[in-house]
Amino acid sequence: MAASPQPTYITGHDLNLTINSVTYDDVCTSATLTIENEQVVIETLNGREYKTVAQTATLTADIYQDWGTGSSPASVCKALWDAAKASPDTALTATMVVNGVTFTFKVFPNYPAIGGAANDVITSSVTFVVEDGSITRTP
Repeated sequence: MAASPQPTYITGHDLNLTINSVTYDDVCTSATLTIENEQVVIETLNGREYKTVAQTATLTADIYQDWGTGSSPASVCKALWDAAKASPDTALTATMVVNGVTFTFKVFPNYPAIGGAANDVITSSVTFVVEDGSITRTP
């Protein structure tokens, strides 16, 4: 009897955000890039046809709230706040590495949440809209 292939379990990932030429690394507890096809169903006399009209992508990142830090190291929360306030329609560069595969894309800034539980290291879940067509994968 042939042995069944064993599954590969992948843990961890790395996310870098670049805001105003400053790269922020090791600021997340979790990062998830989600890409979805937007499909329509077209009813024809010959049957159904399916057409993908667009892809929508979001990045959800749980980041540490580092409001109190100064300029070194720089505060990712302050940088996101400032970018969302000053130029919300200007995309930021993001790079995510999962098991040796690098995904590079552009996200629009969003405000991080403020505050949390008194007995916890506070984090903020921030959802970013990914710029259309900006996602690349290597290899």
